[in-house]
This record gives sequence, structure tokens and C-alpha cells, in this order.
Amino acid sequence: MAHDENATPSTRPWTTALVLVSVVALGFVVAGLVLPSPDPELTTTPPASSGAEQADPAATETPIVVDEPVDHDAPIPGCEVVEVPDESGYTAFAGSGEPPTYDNPEFPWFNGPKATAMSAALARALPARADITFASPRQSFIFQPITSFNAPAPEPRGSTYAGGELINGDARGSVSVDVERSSLTIPPCVAGQLDERRTLRDGVVVDLHDTWQEVDGIRTLTRTARAYVADGSWITARASDATGANQQDRSGSVPLSIDDLVRIVDDPGLRVSAPVAPGTPTPIEHCESPFESYKGTPVTREEARELDAVLASVDLGGARLPPMVPVGPPAEGMLCTGVADLGDGVAMDITIIGGQPRPSGERPVPGRGSPKTLRALSDGTVVQTDVVWQSRSSTTDPRDQIRETTHFVVVTRPTGTRISVSSTADSPAEPMSVQELEQIALTPGLEL
Repeated sequence: MAHDENATPSTRPWTTALVLVSVVALGFVVAGLVLPSPDPELTTTPPASSGAEQADPAATETPIVVDEPVDHDAPIPGCEVVEVPDESGYTAFAGSGEPPTYDNPEFPWFNGPKATAMSAALARALPARADITFASPRQSFIFQPITSFNAPAPEPRGSTYAGGELINGDARGSVSVDVERSSLTIPPCVAGQLDERRTLRDGVVVDLHDTWQEVDGIRTLTRTARAYVADGSWITARASDATGANQQDRSGSVPLSIDDLVRIVDDPGLRVSAPVAPGTPTPIEHCESPFESYKGTPVTREEARELDAVLASVDLGGARLPPMVPVGPPAEGMLCTGVADLGDGVAMDITIIGGQPRPSGERPVPGRGSPKTLRALSDGTVVQTDVVWQSRSSTTDPRDQIRETTHFVVVTRPTGTRISVSSTADSPAEPMSVQELEQIALTPGLEL
């Protein structure tokens, strides 16, 4: 799939680790304020002066942030002592390293099968009447790899995250769950950071907070439960009325009650010491292209399942395609699936999106033997093909260069549905042929 109608698709858009944060630099620093820093999208640029002197285009107005008022002298149920919050300002922590994976040696309690088991436990803990919004796997309550941060602590700090958007009756909003292992003691009760501290029957301590915050007059409702378990599990569940891809909309109703959140954080299946059944797989792969933005028509879960039924007829030599899932932001309306290894390391990916324009002719690329082709079929379908060769350093010996070949076929139907099928392999293996990929892309019924 291409960013525009003439661009070449990026190779291997699939990632195997449901990456929450991609670290593309050698290091990164994360900093926070006692009062949350404003969302960049909520800042506004001052209007230009009517005089000769114009306002600095880079200057922005600071958003007006209003928190729920706090009575520092009020008692908190379950707390013998209530401390005044620290108003010192910034807290910061830094980290560095490769993009997170499920097999991070810094966190031996967590891996792919553990993430799958925790995701299943979370799904069971959600209210039975609630519906998860159809979204990419990392926004479908599947636990992500852990990103490690170098924070002042006696052990590596980092948590696994799962979240998404939930519809529960008339309420709709975002829900997230974070799990980490910590040897720290339970923190003190601080005014404004919790409304109640409960000690459950199994000895689990849970802090509860039901609050709101306004940014430029827009109020967000938030409920939080954080559990401290004897095995070192710190489990935090949050629910808010924020909705939409950029969390800019507000429904006015939080989809989970305080008791719902308590039930989630007290679930034994989310604890770091919970056993994992033998044979548990790693979470499903998800595909996304973080450097390109696709805009298509909205796709429902039912439409995706219909496409799955069509793709079930594709012969992949015994391999089976996983269910189609939405591509994560910034893409909109795109579905994807694929197989990481069809044998000999040959991979195959499929993406489908609707509402696309008819492609135009492409110019040959100098020095590449002009492998691109474009032709129109009798029914108005446009078929594009391309072959890309590239080299990369071996992970075992950087001096060794590995040649990678990718074959692409992009089919655009008269209805605006665009199907991209690609296959990649490292030499001496060969990817699926362009003819095989074209046959898949032209499968009757692949329409949005």
C-alpha cells in the first residue's frame, strides 16, 4: 500500500511485538509535571497583530488547566495519615535501548505467552455487557511489550499496558490497565491522589480515585483503581469518558464503575506470579506503517469477518491467515493480515482499504530496471506491480550483508477498494511470485 497513488509500499509493515512505543533514537527522556502538561493539540496560536509587527508563529497560549478542588485537611477512608502533595514541580525519568519486545531480559516475569494469558484474564474481568470498539490489536485490550525506563529504583522500572475504547450501555470511553512488578513499599496516602484506600479480603490494598480535570473548559472524567499485591504486582486500571482516535472527544459518562475497576485490579490472572498454561501462544501480530497515513472509509467488525471468509479460500500451502484487524493510527479504515513465515522465511502481507482514487501512470525509476508495471483490466480494475531489492546488515555479524527481495501487487477496484499483497524473503529464498500475489489480490469478493 502506498502513501499516495504512485508511491511504492513500504516493506514488511508487520511488527511482531504490538509495539506501544517505538524507540528510533539512541535514547529518550520522558518528563511530567505535577499538573499534567498540556496536550499539544489543545494549544492555540495567538492571532496575528493588526499592526506591522506580527506575532511569533511559534508562540502558543498556555492552556488553562483546572483540577477538581482538594481539601488537604479532609480525612481519606482507609488512611490513618493523609500527606500533603509535593508541589516541587517536575519529575523525570529516562530510558534507552531497542524497541520493546516480549522477551526483555530485564523483566523475566513477562513474555509473549504471559501477555496472552493476562489479556484473556482482562477480557474475562470486563463487564459481560460491555463491547470493545473494533480497533487495532494494541487498542483491543492486548498487553504490550514492556518499555524499560531508567528511573531511581532498586530494580528496572517498566510496565505492560493494555487498553482500548469500551461501550457499556449508554457510557463510552477509554480504559487502560498497567501491570508492573515492584519491590517498593505501598506509598502513603496523599491528598488529591486518592479518595479511598480499601484492604480486600485477600490482603490486596487498593487505592481509588474518582475525579475530573478541565483543559480550556473541556472536562474529562476519570476513575482509577491501583492494587498493591503481596507478590509485588502493582496493577492500575483507569477509565475515562475520553473517546476518539486522538482522545479529543468526551462522552460525559465513564464506562466502568469504581467497583468494576476494583474487580479488574484484584483479578489473580493479572498478577506477575500468575502461572501460564503450557502451549499458550504469543499475542497475534499486528501490522502498521508508522511513517505513512492512510485515509479510508470506516470498517466494521462484521465487514472484516466477511473478508476473512473470502480469504479463507486462498491456498497458502497449509498456512492459515489470521483474522483481519484494523491498522493502528494514523491509518484510518485499513485492515491487514499476513503470515510471517510460509516456509524458508518467506513472509506475506495483505492490506485492504476502501475509498481510494484510481491510480495514475507511473514513471520508470532510473537505475532500477523499471520493475514497476501498471495495467487496467476490462472491468476498470487497475493492477500495479513492483519489485524491490535491498540489503541490510546481519544481526549476527554486521559485516555480512543480507539481500532482501520484496514483490508487491496493488489492485484498485472501480469501487475504490484497494488491495495490497506483498511477499518478502531473504536470499537465497525467493518470495512468492508476482503472479501468485496478483491471483490473491484479484480474489472475487475482496471489496469494501
